[in-house]
Amino acid sequence: MAFAATYWANAVEAEVYGLALMIMTMILWLMLIYYNVQGTKQGTKIIIMVCYMAMLGVGVHLTTFLVMPVAAVFFILKKDAPAKAWITLCLLFVVELLGMIAFSNMDGGFQAFIFATVIFLLLAVFLVYKYINWPVLIGIAAFSLIMVGFNQFLYGLIAGIIAMLVISSLARKMDWRTGLTIIVIAVIGYSLHLFIPIRSGLNPRIDENNPSRDFSIAPWAFFSKTKNQAFINYLDRKQYGSQLMVERVFKRRGTWAHQFGRHPHMGFWSYFEAQYGMKKIFFLVFLLGLFGIYYASRKRVQIGLPFLILLLLGTAGLVLYMNFADGIMYNAQTGDAYLEVRNRDYFFTPGFAYFGLALGLGVAALMDVIRRATAASGIHKPVMSVTSLLVFLPVFALAGNYFENDRSENYYPKIYSENILDTCEENAILFTSGDNDTFPLWCVQEVYGYRKDVRVVNLSLFNTDWYVAQMKNHYDVPISLSDKQIIWNNYEYQGKTIRRPESTFVDRPRKRRTYLIPAPFEGRIWKLQDMMVDEVVIENKWKNPIYFSSEPYAESPLKLRDIAVTTGLLYKLDSAKWERKINAEEGYRLYKEVYKYTGLDNPNIYRDENATGVMLSLGFNAIRLVGEFWRTGQVERAFDMLEFTIEKYPEFLQSYVTYYEYLREQGDTVKADSVLNSFEPVVTELIDKNPESQFYVADLGLLRFYQGRYDEALPLLHEAFNMNRSSGPTYRKLAGALIELKRYTELVDVTRQHAEYKNNRNDKLVRQVLQLDGPPGGTP
Repeated sequence: MAFAATYWANAVEAEVYGLALMIMTMILWLMLIYYNVQGTKQGTKIIIMVCYMAMLGVGVHLTTFLVMPVAAVFFILKKDAPAKAWITLCLLFVVELLGMIAFSNMDGGFQAFIFATVIFLLLAVFLVYKYINWPVLIGIAAFSLIMVGFNQFLYGLIAGIIAMLVISSLARKMDWRTGLTIIVIAVIGYSLHLFIPIRSGLNPRIDENNPSRDFSIAPWAFFSKTKNQAFINYLDRKQYGSQLMVERVFKRRGTWAHQFGRHPHMGFWSYFEAQYGMKKIFFLVFLLGLFGIYYASRKRVQIGLPFLILLLLGTAGLVLYMNFADGIMYNAQTGDAYLEVRNRDYFFTPGFAYFGLALGLGVAALMDVIRRATAASGIHKPVMSVTSLLVFLPVFALAGNYFENDRSENYYPKIYSENILDTCEENAILFTSGDNDTFPLWCVQEVYGYRKDVRVVNLSLFNTDWYVAQMKNHYDVPISLSDKQIIWNNYEYQGKTIRRPESTFVDRPRKRRTYLIPAPFEGRIWKLQDMMVDEVVIENKWKNPIYFSSEPYAESPLKLRDIAVTTGLLYKLDSAKWERKINAEEGYRLYKEVYKYTGLDNPNIYRDENATGVMLSLGFNAIRLVGEFWRTGQVERAFDMLEFTIEKYPEFLQSYVTYYEYLREQGDTVKADSVLNSFEPVVTELIDKNPESQFYVADLGLLRFYQGRYDEALPLLHEAFNMNRSSGPTYRKLAGALIELKRYTELVDVTRQHAEYKNNRNDKLVRQVLQLDGPPGGTP
């Protein structure tokens, strides 16, 4: 369990999943103790303790609650319940999972699922009602509605309390006090969430979603349409969309094959087979785990079968519930066709860890079977000695996963953040694009107190009213709008509830008066971030330096791209006229005197996809600087910068290729070949350490291409492309080689595979190759 790849990765990070798994494991342990003391006062105390811990765990992460349905089976069945009662309730979970699959992508699928659930639940209750502890069932059911939504949770509590009052008056022999205590203790555990609005009310610098807005502790406020809505939306995770998570299950965002199989960033099986350091023989490992569960179920179905259900909920159940996007399934209304932005294996942490426990059961079961089979034979001792070596299976996980989880020398996020911030002048405003160029910056600012003078403004969050208000009121970002022009409220319009600010504002660049909401204008939908970026630039009046981590949006009426000058790793708005829009002198100073490169020359540091991808900006901006020196005749400076980049960031192929091309241009082919070939030992060592990195495999393919070894280059480029066909950089490397070699049929085939990911259809090369902007036919 401890050395499973995903659990280990979370255990060495400041993440929620390690703590969540600890709470789940404590509950599992208490369940097993309860089985032996059920029907006693100690058993009742365990029930109450588990319910408290489960709701407390929801405050850590919602996955903690996965164990609660299985715990409920233990707690609601009486001591004299036969094995068939346990089997009936466990089968109900299997039917529920199958129902999620059956009703997916159907019109009204969610409602049909709820109806079918009620029917099967009533059937199960009818079959086992004699053995059910009703007060415990009602108590657990009441607070378990938190898995549906907060409002359902509230109504469940009210219904549960009413049911307990009825039981106390009509069926006094039933233990209604325990049922009522379960409800009360669950509310106490869940009250941990009150920390969120309390902390938010103190206006911390990072206050996502502002859950303290209109917050009231009064019980009736939680039933109001105006009070506590920001907090309730936070509890329902509506920051990820307007739908409840459980309702979203029935509109699949990926194919079954991609969600359950092998697919970049979200394929369950690809994560599962990599967990225990035995990928090549994983099928045998999988069978060993299944055998352990089977053996435990045969020995005692009341233990083994619920454990199997726990594994199903933590694996297949989460695949269904999380409903990860594969980039191919397309929703015409929402435009939702994105691929998950990072590996989502961490959601399956409980399932992977507990399958490690199943492997332990499998080893014990196999040893027991062999012991019984050889007990009377002369080979008993030697066979048992050999079989006992199976207890060392965790060594494979330890050895196989150590490199990826050794963070002792990994300073990548820190140096990346500091380099970005150090590019900015004092009191600058920095617009960032997403998670990777925002969260590391927040960390070094808030945790290490580094360059807190720089105001980091995340463009993704700039599409929300609460974030615009925070940037204005707490970060002193220049915004002229009042809170009445920013904060959204509910309004009734033509029988529907809409959200908008109380007042309009003057959108100066577009010369109109409008509400601060995304809306069409002159043939384009203008997002909040578009309007607010222009607003900040105008209101700033060149008082503070303004930077962007990526180029400003092209459609800005202020023509921001025309005044965005590349300065080191960032784009700076500059009123001066720049012929090439690059500040070469400042960039050279930053690279040579300011930026840090700790660990970039060390192949013994694990590079995941995010780390490799984020650091590419360091190399590409260095090459752009080199190109400017070369264009202006500063040859020595260009070569100096290339040698410096290769020394500090040796894994960046383009440095070698650029150096190679410049040397050939000068006629020094011998040195050119030497420079290009010097990349080979670098990239081969990186591939040896990171065999599943598409970046390094693609770079080795490109190296072979430049060396003229095309028969070796193309298979490597195809291999890298097939690791993640959605990747734009990898596609372009392969496409470029195919174009050079005039293999147009192959190019079209590859481009079609790349274009299966709908968002890639905006790529100019894709559109050209597939003739998306014109009639079919012609040669690419």
